[in-house]
Parts: sequence; structure tokens; C-alpha cells
Amino acid sequence: MKKILILSVLFLSGLFASAQIQFGFAVQGYDNFSNTDTAAAFELVVFTPNNDTLDTQVGATLSSIDGSASNGVHYNFAPQAYKFPIGTTIYNGSNRKKFKINPVADSKFWGKKDFIITLTNLIGVDTTALMYKQNTLRIIIDYDGTGIGLPKLSVHDYKLYPVPASTHLTVDGVRCNTYKIADLSGRIVAEGIALNNSIDVSGLSNGIYVLTAISDKGMILEKFIKE
Repeated sequence: MKKILILSVLFLSGLFASAQIQFGFAVQGYDNFSNTDTAAAFELVVFTPNNDTLDTQVGATLSSIDGSASNGVHYNFAPQAYKFPIGTTIYNGSNRKKFKINPVADSKFWGKKDFIITLTNLIGVDTTALMYKQNTLRIIIDYDGTGIGLPKLSVHDYKLYPVPASTHLTVDGVRCNTYKIADLSGRIVAEGIALNNSIDVSGLSNGIYVLTAISDKGMILEKFIKE
């Protein structure tokens, strides 16, 4: 009888451990907007187990990291903290919150600019609860319409090797053009043009990074290890 009771407790504990709040960006990897879109905004969401109402505050500090787009030049976004309040529920839509990025019109530039939104100082959750396991979101601001709807490639569409990498990363299966490499805080540590589908990573410190690359078939977004 005691053994059955212990097993029951362990089973229920496993259920509660696996049922947790999910919080973070509503989309995976990146989102893109036209610079003429006055309603341009990314979205945070929170989901509770069994779609119950939220019984604790959940949130984070949101801030931006300049990439090719500069805050106050190509967009305006002030660092801020946000918490979904107790009582939040999917049934009235209160589990979704939009944050405007306020793109700035630029009559001289033609093409795309990008930057990264980061989530730090998590409230009510830890990193295991982040949607898509990501605490960063790449934002693309499009000035001529070429980047709207840019598809994100599946890992089955290309091959990235060697893993881990020491001096160079090679992209196989697509024709790679420009790239950016960010550390796990979202800071851009390298960028350039992939020559013959080869990306130089020799100058990076050992660690885990996120590669974002534009290819002839869409966007590559994948973590890699540098040793």
C-alpha cells in the first residue's frame, strides 16, 4: 500500500512538473514589418496549464539591441517592464499584449534593416517556460517590400557544419548571402557576407551562438557551438 501511495505521489508530481506556464514571443525566430505600418508591433503571450486563469504575475523586461537598424533612427522602442496580471485568461484575449516598434520613415534608405528584442529579468517564470525556448526576437523593418513574408527555412532544407565549429561554418543546400551572429544575450558579435557559403567564426570566443543568414530560399536561424 505504501509503495502504491509513493508511486501515485511521484506520478502526480510528474504531471505538475510537466504542466507549466508558457510565456514569450508569439512568433518564432523573427517578425517583419513595413516602415510605413503605423500599427507595427510584436506580441507577447502567456498560456496557463489547462487554459486556467493566471494566478501569479508573469512578465519580463523588454529591451532592444541595435543591429543594422538603430533605435531612434529606424525605430523607436524604449526599454520597459511588463507583467501579465493575476486573472489573465485566453478567453477574453488578455493573455496577449502588443508592443509597438514605431518604425521611422527613411526616404534615403532602400532595403531592409533589423534589430533584436530581448527578454530579461523574468517574473513568475524561468527560462524553461519561454515560448519556442527563445528570449530574443529578430525584427525586420522593410523599406521596399522585399523582405515581407521572408520564409524561415526548416533544418531539413539545408545543412550547417561542422558542429561544433572552430574556424568556419559551411552552409550546404542553399546559396547563403548575408549573415549575422549573435550571442545568447542577443548581442550581434559578427556579420558579413558568406563567401562560397563559408562563414568565418575564428574570431569568436568558445560558446553557443545564433546564426541568422539570408539565402536564396529563405532565412536560416539556427544555434551553433564554437570551440
